[in-house]
Amino acid sequence: MLKRLLKLLKWLWALPITVFGLLVLLLAVPSRPKVAWLRIGSTGALCAWGGWLDVWLQRHPLGSMYAATFGHVVLARDLKKMCYCGAHEYEHVRQTERWGIFLPLAYVCNGVWQVLHGRRFYRDNAFEVAAYCFGPERFERR
Repeated sequence: MLKRLLKLLKWLWALPITVFGLLVLLLAVPSRPKVAWLRIGSTGALCAWGGWLDVWLQRHPLGSMYAATFGHVVLARDLKKMCYCGAHEYEHVRQTERWGIFLPLAYVCNGVWQVLHGRRFYRDNAFEVAAYCFGPERFERR
């Protein structure tokens, strides 16, 4: 009972960011992306790939990316990339469960801190460093 209550609280804590992810996915629906509920361990997320998501993630204003996570929604360019970086993205889901609505602010603040100390905003960001410990992409990190 307590375990279920804690899981519910994590979901509610992450809900505002998840809603944003659902809105992005809703915009992609006309392009018919593939959608599935996937779990890694006890962490579940709604995953979507293909269609308009492929174009959006390739031409993202912050640079091309394989996937993006918004709360309990993981968006990827295609299934191959979802499989490739899924564990990394699921760490971001777990981070959202811990940080809730404060994750975007904490992420940006940590990135700015890294830049002010002569490091890279993305690659040296503590949230990304933690996520790069998962999935095959950890072997490609500089």
